[in-house]
Amino acid sequence: MIGWLSGCAKESTMNDGPNISEAQALARVEELIRAALTGVTPTPGLDLDPTSLADHPCIPNEGNILTGDIYVIRVYYLTGIPKERLVQEVRKIQTNWEKAGHKITNTYAFDQGKPQLSGRTGDDFRLALDTVDRNSTLQILFSVGSPCFRPDKPSPSASP
Repeated sequence: MIGWLSGCAKESTMNDGPNISEAQALARVEELIRAALTGVTPTPGLDLDPTSLADHPCIPNEGNILTGDIYVIRVYYLTGIPKERLVQEVRKIQTNWEKAGHKITNTYAFDQGKPQLSGRTGDDFRLALDTVDRNSTLQILFSVGSPCFRPDKPSPSASP
């Protein structure tokens, strides 16, 4: 899932990305996560995947020369949602996303009890949701990532 999301972020480098700061991108990511989780019951715990805290370099589709652009992503395991409620609660996330005017671009495996979905906002932020087996428990792995942008300070990705 994270690879899918980062791949989409890479495509955004072709138009030089939005004119936003890293702080603005992160605030938007967190806002989109909170809005998507509105009404999910029980209220899930958010167990942050620490790998999502790093700078993520954008690589253009053509070649492998790093551009110095980055994207931000936050990945959370949603804890405390019983297995028998996963599909119902993911449908709430889907509905919240659509009611906010964002598009759902793919849904999968709802009928198998292991829902997956992806979507994007009009300003090219991406949502990805997958059902994973974590410590012998089915949980939702939920992420939102930004489009590529030029960081306020030089990114480590700018170095060869």
